[in-house]
Amino acid sequence: MSDTYKIAVVGCGGISHMHTGWYVREPKATLTAIADIDQERVQAYGEQYGVEKQYTDYIEMLETEDIDIVSVCTRPKLHAPVVIEVAKRGVKGILSEKPMAENLGQAREMLQTCEEHNVKLAIDHQVRFSAPYVAAKQMIADGQIGEIFRIHGVCGGGDLKDNATHTVDLMRYIYGDRPVTWVIGQIERIGAPMKYDLHSENFALGYFKFESNVRGIIESGSDTAPGYHHIYCYGTDGEIELAAPGGPSLRIRNEQSSGAWVTPELPAESNPVQDLIAAIEEDREHRSSGHQGYASLELLMAIYESSRKRQRVHLPMEEMESPLTLMVDDGWV
Repeated sequence: MSDTYKIAVVGCGGISHMHTGWYVREPKATLTAIADIDQERVQAYGEQYGVEKQYTDYIEMLETEDIDIVSVCTRPKLHAPVVIEVAKRGVKGILSEKPMAENLGQAREMLQTCEEHNVKLAIDHQVRFSAPYVAAKQMIADGQIGEIFRIHGVCGGGDLKDNATHTVDLMRYIYGDRPVTWVIGQIERIGAPMKYDLHSENFALGYFKFESNVRGIIESGSDTAPGYHHIYCYGTDGEIELAAPGGPSLRIRNEQSSGAWVTPELPAESNPVQDLIAAIEEDREHRSSGHQGYASLELLMAIYESSRKRQRVHLPMEEMESPLTLMVDDGWV
């Protein structure tokens, strides 16, 4: 167990400020070093947070400094190569941004490398720590809406890999991260949309089956029903709604409420950094571990693969490349 964990951040762009906010509020963490290929950006970031040890080469940083935890806040194409190199250099934990990787092959190598070097890998699906979703997970586990049979998620205005990865991950989380058996889906791609240097889509719809026979529906993109991480859970004895447009962050109606919507009290929130330190000290999986990140990425990739093959895709997936990349390489510009 360490009294204070020395922290490094790789990639000093916008998203890294969220990570740094968690670190500066965490008494067990000390922001020690930062790295970014943009010298001006790393200097500005260092001045803002009082970090003197600044690098334009993250490998030089890791080989020079004694670092315990690294946040990877680069563009998605660099998540896998940076995580893999960081894991080989003696750190205890890595918090990497989403999407986990560009494809499942990269994600699998990230998992294997971290396991080989005894590194706790967490993927920043940080909404798993948001109180409404934590409470909903417990309600479902407690049977407050009876036997759940359908979960419908909406990510309005966002694509699968950047925005709806959170929605899909939340759908999995509130239902206890149960395995998914198969996925069928379709995407619409007009022109050649890109998001953070990755091929993207304008609209996506996915339908999937958990092993328990519970069904999930995810819709994302430019013309969805209203809502952002809006999730509706249907049970035999009631319903739970999260992030209702214009409504509360969480509401439930069941036999106890006589069918009326009620807004329950929410638990205290934590964050991915607190859980990563606890996972290291307790030698356990992070709530948003690399394995959970892989499972959510696999579901997204299966939507693409179903659209490519025009059929259901059974998990685990065999295709390790991004099916969307394969479609574009085949001439879908």
